[in-house]
Amino acid sequence: MNLLIDIGNSLTKVAISNNKKIIKEFKFKKFEVSDLINIISEYDITYSALSNVSKPNDSLVKALKEKTVFFSFNKNIKLPFTLNHDIKEVGHDRLALMCAAKRDFPDKNVLVIDLGTCITYDIKSSDNIYNPGGISPGLKMRIKSISDDAFNLFETDLDYPKKFIADDTKTSLDIGVLGGIKFEIEGFIKQYNSLFDNLIVVITGGDSNFLSGKIKNTIFTNSNYIFKGLDYLIEFNK
Repeated sequence: MNLLIDIGNSLTKVAISNNKKIIKEFKFKKFEVSDLINIISEYDITYSALSNVSKPNDSLVKALKEKTVFFSFNKNIKLPFTLNHDIKEVGHDRLALMCAAKRDFPDKNVLVIDLGTCITYDIKSSDNIYNPGGISPGLKMRIKSISDDAFNLFETDLDYPKKFIADDTKTSLDIGVLGGIKFEIEGFIKQYNSLFDNLIVVITGGDSNFLSGKIKNTIFTNSNYIFKGLDYLIEFNK
């Protein structure tokens, strides 16, 4: 079995995969290496892969190397696509998403949009070259910046607007934040469509559910697309 670890800016997500299928998932707000050791023992893990966009965790890497056959995004890893950049300059999450795009659409132009703490835009071309796109603030970052810097505005749970004329402050925030993200994404899709023929658009990430079904001609997938990429990374490097 494979152990897949996605350390993000706000959560650590862990999955167990077997025969290309996710069979168990865990989420940790406060993550300890001992949590992972217990999972490795319980599920008889052979291989592991790590995506980490937070601070380095040497004790975690050491434990994974001792307990499993370990893979991560470093200069020695074999990638299933061409990377024309220093691997240290590209986020692990973005590389994992490109691995997933290569697995699902090996000979297609694919734009992957990840709605997490930040929103990232990344393209795998039909000849399997990675083309990094933009990074912008994510949903929670936007609402927090508004509430932090505007005295009369507040953090709130957002809902996709039913119309684009507001009834109150809450619906104004719905329109401005969620509507703004929708229009931003549509603008980027239009721009990248002008650069890549027959572009497939995949939208993923923890906040993608807010826009599911709201953007035409896109594929919404669940928030574990990074897990799919890490799983493929293991298989590609075995």
